[in-house]
Amino acid sequence: MKQKSATASGVSGSGDDESFATGASGATREHSCDAAAGEQQALSAEIVGLLNEQAFSARAPHSEREVCESFSNILLRHWDLCCVAFFLRGEDGALRRCTSASHEHIDDEGARRVGDALAEAVARAGAEILVGVEGESEAVESRGLRDLLAQAGLGAGAGVPINASGMLTGALVIASRDKERLQASLAGVRCMGNAVAIALGNARRSAAMNDQHSHIESLVEELRRRTAELEEANLELLRVGRYRSLFLQRMSHELRTPLTSILGFAEILLDQEKLTDTQRRFCEIIQSSGFQLQSSLNQLVDLSRLEAGQTEIFLHEFSLRETLRESCAAVARLAQKQGMTLDCTTAPELGGIVSDEGKLRQVLYNFFAFAIGRSPAGGTVKVCAAPVGKRIRIEIKDEGQPLEDHARLFEPVDVDAPNEHGTNMNELGLVIAHRLLEVLGGTVTLRDKKPAGLSVRLDLPARPTEKR
Repeated sequence: MKQKSATASGVSGSGDDESFATGASGATREHSCDAAAGEQQALSAEIVGLLNEQAFSARAPHSEREVCESFSNILLRHWDLCCVAFFLRGEDGALRRCTSASHEHIDDEGARRVGDALAEAVARAGAEILVGVEGESEAVESRGLRDLLAQAGLGAGAGVPINASGMLTGALVIASRDKERLQASLAGVRCMGNAVAIALGNARRSAAMNDQHSHIESLVEELRRRTAELEEANLELLRVGRYRSLFLQRMSHELRTPLTSILGFAEILLDQEKLTDTQRRFCEIIQSSGFQLQSSLNQLVDLSRLEAGQTEIFLHEFSLRETLRESCAAVARLAQKQGMTLDCTTAPELGGIVSDEGKLRQVLYNFFAFAIGRSPAGGTVKVCAAPVGKRIRIEIKDEGQPLEDHARLFEPVDVDAPNEHGTNMNELGLVIAHRLLEVLGGTVTLRDKKPAGLSVRLDLPARPTEKR
């Protein structure tokens, strides 16, 4: 009985011990689950904090390497893993090591071989690779991976893919001597893979924005530099313009005085002296050359004033029909010398005009001379004037060759530049006439005629206060 009792007692005692052990095990599992849950919450909070810092703090990690190092520090801090490495896909499509960290007691070369092998396995499988823990991958290379782990003194390893938009963009590799520790960290590592993809996307966008910001700053700096250069160039142009105006004024004064004497004495010789035919021809050449020089001086001074914005307008009402008749008479000698006919017709309803008569005469003279110079000997230049609405239209038609480029006709010419035709002051006069026409509120239109000839249409306001 005693033995039985003892046996019974022993059985009974055994049952109590088993019951205690079961309770202790359940308590341990419950404590372990609570700890894992707490660890997961702490990890999630730290990851969210890192993402928020990256999004809103100027001092946050923005490069890919800085992001990977930040997540490596979190993993090492929470689970004290032996090895952590991040691999990112390069431009050639291969996964390349971005950052890695390992404990001092782990051989760096061995840890590097393990990390490279796990990353290659993730790239080939496109999925998670586990070695030495529950759910170990059945991949062919698992046996080789286990050998690499053993050589490095590690017990387990894992490679977690980092996906973005359904594509593999990297891999997170971990390894540890303690299999249980690595097993416990897997849930957090998987969660971290998604967070890393978000953080890397933010980093790349931030880098792109920084590059764009730097580019904009460089453009702004370049704009400031160019603006300063333009301001300096404008000051230099103003200085040169003032010197040129002074030069033209002095030149005009110094040349006009002797030129007036030359023209005066030439006229006296022609009118009052008994000259031989040869002497008269020479005097006429002197007088003609003097007038040409005087006209050139006037044109240079006028162009200088126009470019400096110093042109004044003196408005009064006058007869446009009379102005046209006198302008045609002024160029009649030029037309007669070239054996040409100048035909001027005006509409009966053409009345007076309010403008600057002197400047309008200069405009008409230069355009008439241009048409005469273009036309062949024996040709005809037709001038027609008529009111069109509240404006006056003057059309000049010649019989010359078509122009190669209408746009270049009124560009300033370099009278000092040599060319095959020599210096043509009529071209300068045409530039001045065009600018004077703009000052008077007019416009000019060029149109080629068929089979030959050019039509120059001048449009002027009948009154200066009327809007065009």
